[in-house]
Amino acid sequence: MPEGRGRAAVVALLIILAVIPGEYYVRWIAVVSLAIFLGALLVGSDVRLSYVSRHYEYVPQRRPEFERALTMVKRARKGGAKNLIEGELLEIHYLMTGRSYQDLRSNPPPALKAFYSSRNPYEGLEKALKILEGELNED
Repeated sequence: MPEGRGRAAVVALLIILAVIPGEYYVRWIAVVSLAIFLGALLVGSDVRLSYVSRHYEYVPQRRPEFERALTMVKRARKGGAKNLIEGELLEIHYLMTGRSYQDLRSNPPPALKAFYSSRNPYEGLEKALKILEGELNED
């Protein structure tokens, strides 16, 4: 007898024993046996599900240096070159000295003074970078 027919016969027999009139304890034993048997069938049977395993690795989203540089160039084209350069110089001084941005703006170091005094932002940047290089070489 194939495996499926044997299981069906056992289930049918337990259902008949649980339903037909007779002794109370025989029906309860049949119901409990049927529940255990069906539970074993459900847990023991292989359920085939189509599952595609995908392995994902978390990669933090960072902007590449090229995109950051491109953003700076776009801002500089709009006329914000002086503000960009000033921000970068302030950040360099903040990292070097640890002074706050407000303090650096209110009492600028020599490199920022040289940058502010020049009308052309590129010439001011050259002067500021030379002063910064001298300050770094002193340390």
